[in-house]
Amino acid sequence: MGTFQDKHGVFHNERRRHPHLRAIFDDARGRIDHFFHATNEWANSPMDYLAHRVVHEAYPKLTTHDVKTLVAAIERTFQPQ
Repeated sequence: MGTFQDKHGVFHNERRRHPHLRAIFDDARGRIDHFFHATNEWANSPMDYLAHRVVHEAYPKLTTHDVKTLVAAIERTFQPQ
């Protein structure tokens, strides 16, 4: 693992286990965030299914588990706190 510096300049040990997913998180979120803003289904498909398809097509080298992990992390950013 590594370390990261927080907004106060303090260094911490990195806790993330999937740095390859973190590297593409912002781009992937930009591709699928509109699915989580909608309240309806598209063509009778749940929004998360469509999000998985988009991520898989954009990053074909990711495993199924990686796609699920990435989409779940992005979806959590839209959950009420």
